[in-house]
Amino acid sequence: MNKILLALMVVVLVASCGQKKKSLNSVTVSILPQKFIVEQLLGDGVEINVMIPDGNSPATYSPTPEQMKAVSSSSLYLKIGHIGFEQAWIEKFQSINGDLKVVDTSAGIQLIRGEGHQHGDHYHEGGIDPHIWTSPKTMLKVMKNTQVALIDKYPEQKDRILERGKLLESKIIELDESYSKAREEMISHKFIIFHPAYTYLARDYSLVQVSIEHMGKEPSAKWLKEIADMVKEENIKAIFIQREFDKRNAEMIATEAGIPVIQVNPLAENWDVEMRKTLDLLVKALS
Repeated sequence: MNKILLALMVVVLVASCGQKKKSLNSVTVSILPQKFIVEQLLGDGVEINVMIPDGNSPATYSPTPEQMKAVSSSSLYLKIGHIGFEQAWIEKFQSINGDLKVVDTSAGIQLIRGEGHQHGDHYHEGGIDPHIWTSPKTMLKVMKNTQVALIDKYPEQKDRILERGKLLESKIIELDESYSKAREEMISHKFIIFHPAYTYLARDYSLVQVSIEHMGKEPSAKWLKEIADMVKEENIKAIFIQREFDKRNAEMIATEAGIPVIQVNPLAENWDVEMRKTLDLLVKALS
């Protein structure tokens, strides 16, 4: 009897997946800030699958079976560009869903390549920094690319998407102007963070990001000492760290220097609120 019930459940599940695949009405994105963009452009009229949940790393996350099922019922995948998750999984997603159209929302952005490094008798070229969503200037281009992709998928909603896009564009431009104005008032221009997630922000607003993590590895004792000295010499007032990383190294430096460790969340779903909060924190730390 149990075997019969199990067989029936499998049949129902397969049929359900088949129905979802036929509808292909959902949009899939990699990270939560992209969900913010899609919702701002479309409203609540579409299901949005977010592959990397809050608090997880875009470099190392692996999707669950439920997420794989969600991808199979989606016709559009909006890449953020160059995160490790996408490099590892996009081809697999396309292999299980032949109808999946993948759009790279980093297209047209002047990308930053990380420093290369010597490893034994050979040289590793630096990879592309993927964190384009952490600067209003680059996020504006992500928004424009997303808008084009959504109009292509939902042509009947073109006017609505364009109209909502104007509102979102003005919101992002306002943030951009706030960062530019605040930068003029900052005495210092250097900030310390555990993982270098704000490389585009630093470039776009003439700031210097100093990363505790070095080339994706735990910092050496020598590097920690150099950063601790830098904090004292340049009167840096805070150390930033993302919520998904271990605080211990940052706290060691902060304790010695007598400054706080401040948690930031560049992967927050409420992208505009988080970017405003980050600006306020930078102003306090650098003014």
